[in-house]
Order: sequence, then C-alpha cells, then structure tokens
Amino acid sequence: MIQRKVFNSIFFLLLAIFLFFNKDVLAKRAAIIVNYETNEVLFEVNADTLNYPASLAKIMTLYLTFEALEKGDLKWDQKLKVSKVAASRSPSKLYLEVGETITVEDAVMALVVKSANDVATVIAESLADSERDFAKKMTKKAREIGMKNTTYKNASGLPNRAQLTTARDTSILSRALIKNYPSYYELFKEKKFSWKDKKYKSHNKLMSSYDGADGIKTGYIYASGFQLAFSAVRNNTRLIGIYFGGDTAKHRDETLKFLMNKEFAELSEKKIQTNKQVSKENLEKNNQYKIIVGTFKYEKNAKKQIKIVRSFFPEVLKNKDSRIFSRKGQNRTWYETQFIFFDKQEASTLCSLMKKNNIDCFVK
Repeated sequence: MIQRKVFNSIFFLLLAIFLFFNKDVLAKRAAIIVNYETNEVLFEVNADTLNYPASLAKIMTLYLTFEALEKGDLKWDQKLKVSKVAASRSPSKLYLEVGETITVEDAVMALVVKSANDVATVIAESLADSERDFAKKMTKKAREIGMKNTTYKNASGLPNRAQLTTARDTSILSRALIKNYPSYYELFKEKKFSWKDKKYKSHNKLMSSYDGADGIKTGYIYASGFQLAFSAVRNNTRLIGIYFGGDTAKHRDETLKFLMNKEFAELSEKKIQTNKQVSKENLEKNNQYKIIVGTFKYEKNAKKQIKIVRSFFPEVLKNKDSRIFSRKGQNRTWYETQFIFFDKQEASTLCSLMKKNNIDCFVK
C-alpha cells in the first residue's frame, strides 16, 4: 500500500512535468488512454478540450477511403488524377504534378507512412466534388461514429481555425477504424513506402521501439504541437493512447509511452488479482469438503494439533490450507482444527490414513 502511494505520487509529479511545464505553450495539452476491448477510459487529462487535429485528420480520410474500397466505390489499383489544387498543397507531400496519377494503393500508403498532404487532397477530390465537400462527409461520419466535438475542414489537417477535434474523439475514431476495418488497419504496421524510386520512412518512431505497437498516426502543425494516436497490444489486451500538444516528437513519444506503460502495468496487476480470486473461488466451489482433526478448549492446543498432523503428512498437506474454527458453547468457546478444500474422495482417503496413524478425524 505504501509503495502504491509512493508510485502514484511520483507518477503525478512526472505527469505534471510532462504535460504542463512548457516554455512556450501554444497547443493545448491533452491525453487519453482507452481499453479497446471494453472501451473503458483508463486515464484522461483534458480529453474534451478542443485542439487542432493536424495530420490526425488523415485517419478520417483513410477511414472513408477504406469504406469506399469496401463498397466498391474505389478499387485498389484504380488511378486517381492529380488536380492543380492537390499539387499546390504544402509539405509534407509527394510533390505530385498536375495531371499525373497515383493508384489508390500508393495513395493509402503515402498517407499512412509519409502523411502526404497533396495525396490527401487527391483522395478527397476522388470521393467528393471538392475537398470542401469531402470535409463535410468527414464531419458527418464523425457524428455517426460518436465523435461529438469534431469538425473537419480539409482532408489533410493543414491549418484551419475551424478544424477542431478532441483527444476523446480521436480515440473513438482510432477504435472505430481498428474495429471496422481490421484488414486495412494492418497497413499501419508498415514503416516504409516507395514512390518514384524514393523511399520514405514512417514518422511514428514508437512503431519500432515500443513493445506491442501496431499503429496508428502522428500529427503536427505549429498551432497543435506534436500529436500521436497510438495502439499497442500486450497480453492479448489492446490499449489506444492519444496525446496532443507535445513540445517535440520525442517529448510526445516519451509522454505517451509513460502513460501506456503505467496502464498496461495496472491492467496486468488487476488480471493477476482477478485470476487469483477466480482460482480461489473455483477451489472453494469444487472442493467443498474438510477434515476435522480435533476440538480443543484452548486455541494454542488447536494450533499445536495442526503442526502435529502436518508433520505426519508433510507432502500430502503441503499445498492444503488449514484453519482454526471457533465455536461458541454455552459457557465457553471451543476451537475446531480443520484442513480444508478437499473433494469427497480425497478427504475420505486421507481421513482413513490419519486414523491408521491414531489421529482422530471425520469428514464434513
């Protein structure tokens, strides 16, 4: 208990340092950790504070792309044409040229790995009359899946004062993408992408360094700070972590890593305790018989009897529990010595063996 209190004190001190001490706070700090299976929020700070989504907006762009692929509105090898608007988008980009084409497959990988803004616009214009109309579709889909506080204005996350989201909404989107498009989600494990003989590496450094990492996306604009939507699986449990407002990519990664590790550790501890409790309950349920080996006036004599019986049968009773059960009579308390949690056959056999060694007993 003392160790737990000390740990919690250190945790919240470090959390304050990670989250709130900053020389030049432009972005709003926010974090949330969610258990994917139960949808339980394990940790949150400013989870409903409005922030700029930056490139995390591309998660929704990809969500709608996967939806279109499933419906047949897009095909994996389909070639998408680059408009003047798309080509004009600022970096990060593939530097697509007006009139050239890119396949849906390459476009998806360019968003996952490179986070290319020009490609985001290409996809948007392929699924709507304009990127502006596509953004309306993004916002509509956000409402459908439970993102109450998110408004999209473009497909890439490039700066727009009206384009806002929250850490909680981003966790909802990440969970929905993993749940609804698991096969496409596998693409987020990719760390490299090639285009026109040039290789690009993922911005998500935790994918290579964090045990169990399997997605999902980084984000950054000056007004948002460094952001990350992240998923990892340990011991068959998936956690989704979102962090907004990092000073640097390293600060963002280290903070989310710290939070994820803490929640994984606590879940493991809870699982161990639950398994112990279940094992105990099953033991009690399936082994309801006990062997009574004496009733005594004094508790000290009852304790002595336990030691004596154990000395006769050290191996048999090594993993068996014993207890002294007090019974109140009219004038005094009696102390009954019991060995507990046996099945009927086991209890009968052991009691017979005790009697052969002149130890009185009966099964109850």
